[in-house]
Amino acid sequence: MSAQWWLVALHFGAASAGSVMFAAILLAGLRRARARCPALLAHRSPWLGAQAAVVLVFALSFVPRSEIAPTVTLPAPAVADAAPAAAERIPATTPTAAPPAPRVEPTDVLFQWLPLAWLGVYLTGLGWHAARRVRSTLRWRLLLRQARVVGDAELRACPAMTPGQRAYIAASMLTVRTTDLPLSPMLHGVLRPGLLLPAHMAALDSGQQQMIVEHELTHCRRADPLWLALSGCASLLFWFNRPCRMLGEALREAVELGCDDAVLAGRSASERQGYAAALLAQLRLQAQAAIPAGAAFGSLGVAGRVQRMRAAQPARLSWRGRLLAGATLGGLAFAGAALQPAFSSQAATVPAPSMAAPVAVPVAAQPMPDVWRYPLAQARVTSLYGVRSPSRPKGHKGIDFAARRGTPVVAVAAGSVAQAGFDAAWGQYVRVDHGGGRSSLLIHLDRIDVATGQQVAAGDPLGASGASGKATGPHLHLEYWQDGQRLDPALVLPDLLAHATARSIAQRAAQGYPTPPYR
Repeated sequence: MSAQWWLVALHFGAASAGSVMFAAILLAGLRRARARCPALLAHRSPWLGAQAAVVLVFALSFVPRSEIAPTVTLPAPAVADAAPAAAERIPATTPTAAPPAPRVEPTDVLFQWLPLAWLGVYLTGLGWHAARRVRSTLRWRLLLRQARVVGDAELRACPAMTPGQRAYIAASMLTVRTTDLPLSPMLHGVLRPGLLLPAHMAALDSGQQQMIVEHELTHCRRADPLWLALSGCASLLFWFNRPCRMLGEALREAVELGCDDAVLAGRSASERQGYAAALLAQLRLQAQAAIPAGAAFGSLGVAGRVQRMRAAQPARLSWRGRLLAGATLGGLAFAGAALQPAFSSQAATVPAPSMAAPVAVPVAAQPMPDVWRYPLAQARVTSLYGVRSPSRPKGHKGIDFAARRGTPVVAVAAGSVAQAGFDAAWGQYVRVDHGGGRSSLLIHLDRIDVATGQQVAAGDPLGASGASGKATGPHLHLEYWQDGQRLDPALVLPDLLAHATARSIAQRAAQGYPTPPYR
């Protein structure tokens, strides 16, 4: 299995789950707001903004995150006190012992393959829904080819249009077609919209026909086809996200109601009733021809939409309401991006199975220096050993360094590369055996530049830092192993506290973790 594909599937699965939860929260909130403020029904911006927020939160889940904390320099304790402690910590002679390889658990295997399975399901579903869209588009193109184009002379004599409407059609270069099918009048196309009028409109009086045409031309003026197309793309890409698609359905309803309000603004009660009667007549024709009426009536239904048409002054959203709705959606999008589910940056106590069985290469015991060098040219420790958190209830088993993706990583001491490969939890990792039972483990790498069995000296390049495995953002995780057990790297790294952030020091001190003598 390719490590890159697994990482893509892992992040995609987390982002998918987060988008569903976020869209459900937005949908529930907007429905409640709509019940309290009916004006939201006829405004497309809240629903369109909600879908855009879902897409934004999904996209932001792939942006690398890293801890940002100020670097502080603290005076290091006297070096004279470290020598006796070092003598007690490091045995004179210790047989070489290879650290245990990661164990394979059934749950780990499930975790390893589940993201890839979901990615396969998503791509299959995307292909199926895209094929349905293509078939629908081809059917509409066939219908339009069969419809008759209305010429300029016929347009000038058409009672369904006012002179102002004919002038707008000419200026916008709209193609007007007519069909004998009992369809609803509609504006079709996105980049070059056209107007399709059914022949049965001739049975209505000229005032009703002109209001119906004005409704479709209002769609064109408001660029509704473009916004609906963008909403349709979001619904297609998030086909698995039912709340997101329901936001798109509410948007289509708001678009229709908004055009109704624009057409009927300032008209008399008799004109409003005539417009509603024309709508009902259209529905009866479609019902006789067994043609579905579509989703334009949404939560109101036919009766609710007709009642709104007949109302003298439907509820409208003020500019303050629009500003409040926009600010609320922006705040929710920011919160959703911050709380987007992500995996822990540390490997679990029992890591997931490796893609290939690591090979341990024993090294003959050799004298080692008392201290290691730092694996980065500029060391800034953001998390110390032993610190507990919800994702690490048993405590942090190493230390984290702040490092951007691609930062060179070097060997902390001379030795032999015992393991170099990929692990589901650790990501790209390198273990170097330094002899005397000691080894260093560097995980979440972006690139590995050494091979198993290769001899390295202190400071030799091993690879580059990254965010592979269970990592929320680019950083470097270092572990110190002694005779198969993980110990505090402070035992072998000089003046560690001088390179640690104030936040990491305070966090460890607040948990009362015993602090060994630091060099």
